[in-house]
Amino acid sequence: MKNKMTILLLCCLLGAVISCAPAAQDRYNTQRGAAVGAGMGAVMGQAIGRNTEATLLGAGIGTLLGAIVGNAADQSHQAVREAAVTNKRVVYYDDRGGALEAIPGPTNQQTNCRKVTKRVWDKGNLVSETVEETCEGEKKSRDY
Repeated sequence: MKNKMTILLLCCLLGAVISCAPAAQDRYNTQRGAAVGAGMGAVMGQAIGRNTEATLLGAGIGTLLGAIVGNAADQSHQAVREAAVTNKRVVYYDDRGGALEAIPGPTNQQTNCRKVTKRVWDKGNLVSETVEETCEGEKKSRDY
């Protein structure tokens, strides 16, 4: 039992490290999350059940959970990109009373980048506020 818990803990730690690693692109997080989830779920299923059925069940559950988390990241990036391109406030609502709001700032003509304020709301309460930078093309300078 102690061996199973150690393997489970290591898999969770590995998943946290992989999911927090910066990606080369800010797209395709749904697919990436599903793939990572399937792999981690298969390993955990095999470690816990020690048979093919448990491995397949773990892979299936991991795929679903990874895709859900990745899709949330994709929607967040999409809101920021949409606000930057249209130069308008963008709000995505969910069916549980949550919202994601992206507010564009001015464009820096030198770097062709724009800072976008992203706010996450839950039932009318502000949960978090971050500022993300999005660029059209490639950023040529470190200055803003």
